[in-house]
Amino acid sequence: MNILFIHEIDWLKKVVFEIHTLSELLSLFGHNVYVIDYESMWQKDGFFDFGSLRTRVVKNVNRAYSDAKVELRRPGFIKIPGISRFSALFTQYREILRTLKEKKIDVIVLYSVPTSGWQTVNLAKKYNVPVVFRSIDVLNQMVTSPLLRPLTRLLEKRIYSSADYILALTPKMSKYVVNLGADPSRVGLLLISVDTEMFKPAPVPEELRRKWGLSAEDAIILFIGTLFEFSGLDILIKSLPEVLKEVPQAKLLLVGDGPQRHALEKIITERGIQKNVIITGFQPYDTMPQYINMSALCINTFVVNDTTRDIFPSKIVQYLACGKPTVSTALPGLISVIPGEDQGVIYMDSMTAMAKEVVSLLKSTERRQRLGQNGLNYTNKNHRSEEVGHQLEKILEEVIAKKKNE
Repeated sequence: MNILFIHEIDWLKKVVFEIHTLSELLSLFGHNVYVIDYESMWQKDGFFDFGSLRTRVVKNVNRAYSDAKVELRRPGFIKIPGISRFSALFTQYREILRTLKEKKIDVIVLYSVPTSGWQTVNLAKKYNVPVVFRSIDVLNQMVTSPLLRPLTRLLEKRIYSSADYILALTPKMSKYVVNLGADPSRVGLLLISVDTEMFKPAPVPEELRRKWGLSAEDAIILFIGTLFEFSGLDILIKSLPEVLKEVPQAKLLLVGDGPQRHALEKIITERGIQKNVIITGFQPYDTMPQYINMSALCINTFVVNDTTRDIFPSKIVQYLACGKPTVSTALPGLISVIPGEDQGVIYMDSMTAMAKEVVSLLKSTERRQRLGQNGLNYTNKNHRSEEVGHQLEKILEEVIAKKKNE
C-alpha cells in the first residue's frame, strides 16, 4: 500500500508518539509511507528569514524504529506570527494534491483538523481515496485561542461526517466523534501501542543515575511528557513536602519540558525542595525505558477538564510495560480502557489523595511489585506494537477494498 499520514505537528521535533510508531511500523511491514506535517515549532534563522512556500522533502526518516523509512513532505509557509499557519492552509492543499497524484496514494491516515483536515477530505473525495481519521484528542480544546475553538469544532463535524472510517483511541472518544456527526457504523477502536521489546523491565545504567545526582537508595517518582498547563504537577509539587516528611528519600523526576516549566521551577524554589525535584527537559526517546526503570513508581497528574477528560496518555502503557505501578488522576477516557489495579493503575480523585497514595506505595515494596506485574501482564496481552500495527494494516486494507466497491 501507498499510505499517506497527515498531521499538523512538527514531525521532527515533536516528542515521539503514536503517529511516529504506527507509520514507521507500516513502513517496516513493507508499505510505502509518506507524511505531510506542519512545522509547528518553527523559529526564524535570522532577521531576514521569512520562510518559503516550497515543499521540503526528507527521505528515510525514522523517530521510533531505526530501520523504518518514512518520506516526510513538509510544505512551506511564511514565517510571520499570525500568518504562518494561515499561509500553510494553501501550501498544505497544494502538497496534499501533489502527493495524491504523484505517489498514487491508496489510503490517508488523518490526524489533523484545522490546518489540513478540510483540504484532505475534499481532495480525497475528488480522487476517490479513502480517509481514515485517527481520533486521539478533543481537538477544539487543544486550540490555544478561545475564538478559534468554535470554528475548529465545526471543522471537526465536517471531517468526522466525511471520513470513510474513524479509529478512536478509547470508547469515550468513539462517543465523542459520534456526537459530532460520525456514522457509528464507521467508527472503530484501536488501542495505543507500545514497543514491548524496547519498553520492558531492565537494569538501569549507573551513569544515568550519576547524570542527575541520584542513587539506588532514592525513591523516584516519575512523570514523563510535555509540561502542559493542565499537567497538574503544580498542585502535586505543592504537596511534595508532606510526602518528604513520610519518605525523606523521595525524589520527583520530571522527564520533559513545556510551557509550564517556568511556573513549576518557581514553586520548587518557593518550597525549598530543589534537591528533591529534578526537571530534565526533553530526553532522547530511546532513553525513556531507562528513566522508567529507574523509578519506584510512575504518575499521571493531568487535571480532569474538557481537554483531558476523554484522552489516553500514551505514557501510561510505557510505564506499565516496564512493570511500574502507576498512580493517575481519574481520567474517564483512560478508565474506559484500563479499569484499575488489576491492570496496574491506581486512580485518585485529588492531588492530596494522590500524594497519600504515593507515600503508601513507596512504603510497600510488595504492593508495588504486585501492581507492576499486573501492568506488565496487561500491556503484553493488549498493547504490543506489532499486533496493533497489524490491526491497523488490516483496517486500512478493508477500507481500501470497500472504497473500490462503492
